[in-house]
Amino acid sequence: MDDKEKKVADDSRIKYWVDEHIPVNEIEKELSEVGFSEDEIAESIRAYKKVKNAGKHSIGITCVIIGAVMGFSSCLLAILNPVSALFDVFLYGITPIAILVLFVGLYFLFE
Repeated sequence: MDDKEKKVADDSRIKYWVDEHIPVNEIEKELSEVGFSEDEIAESIRAYKKVKNAGKHSIGITCVIIGAVMGFSSCLLAILNPVSALFDVFLYGITPIAILVLFVGLYFLFE
């Protein structure tokens, strides 16, 4: 094996860790027992965290898009005022919900 090549835990092992919610310190212990070096353990932990956070990232993007569309449509409906009786619903009902959904999405993105 060359100096430039590093071992990284295989995909099935990473998927197992994610599915079983194994803590990082136990993963480090397991990899050191198997014979991984410190650099290889760090690379494997990075791969684990990347897979673990991928789901949160997609949820965040979805919530941001839904919140933005809801906010834009409620703003547009409040400005156009097609049904006068629903003005308060558009302005004070849908807009705060859209802002909440948007911030939940931002939370998932930046966590």
